[in-house]
Amino acid sequence: MDTPATGRPRTPYRRRLLGRRLPVLLGAALVLALLGPFGTFADLTLAQRLAYWIGLIGLGGLAFELLTLAAARLLRDRPEAWRALLAGMALAVAAPMTLAVALLERSLRGKDMLHPLGLAELFVYVVLITLLVSAIPVWLELRDRGLLAGPTPPPAPPTPDNAPASPAERPEPAFLARLPARLGRDLLALEMEDHYVRAHTAEGSDLILMRLRDAMAELAGLEGMQVHRSHWVAAAAVAGVERKADGKLVLVLRNGLRVPVSRSYAAAVREAGWAEKAGP
Repeated sequence: MDTPATGRPRTPYRRRLLGRRLPVLLGAALVLALLGPFGTFADLTLAQRLAYWIGLIGLGGLAFELLTLAAARLLRDRPEAWRALLAGMALAVAAPMTLAVALLERSLRGKDMLHPLGLAELFVYVVLITLLVSAIPVWLELRDRGLLAGPTPPPAPPTPDNAPASPAERPEPAFLARLPARLGRDLLALEMEDHYVRAHTAEGSDLILMRLRDAMAELAGLEGMQVHRSHWVAAAAVAGVERKADGKLVLVLRNGLRVPVSRSYAAAVREAGWAEKAGP
């Protein structure tokens, strides 16, 4: 800003923007106006400093926000690339902001920074302020998307004490208890719909108020996998596979439901042998 269900924010965008980012940006602008770093305290009045820093912080925040929205789709498909994406976004914001500061300094305080050395110096200042101002909002965003969790430890090798139980001895996955009785227990797939999960069974479907990542955590012991940021499929549900013109896979389930496979999960689907299943 992955375990299969990370990368999608849990908190609505409006709440993240108004409740987290805007207060931090306004607070940072106020602090910078009061402290007056980089000579602004001596050269500008308090009102001028407020306008100066609110304008710059607001412009930088807007640029960062637009880049964040543009990168959201890539982040959903490749959540493991969030570090490189974040670094690239910071540099992409800092470059035009450096030019904006140089133009502002020349027009407001008569300082000519539009030369290589001056721009390099300003770039360092802009990157520093960008990192300080964005640290808290970025940390909150990454935590909200579940991207700050540590790596999952590898499973312990089987021993007489922890050897896998036979199918008859395995407890029923906890998620199945959430299904309405009319849907039975033959779970075919899960589909994310906003804050709900739509559970598809051989008997029909229904919405359950929970996150997809939490639902998958309750399916331990049931063979299946996440095939898309919004879909989980049971292995026994796959009746066939179709290939679209662009090369992407579509799983055809026993009940006729078609589930898209994103490119980030395609290799796992092939390794599981699902791609070799003949279509209906």
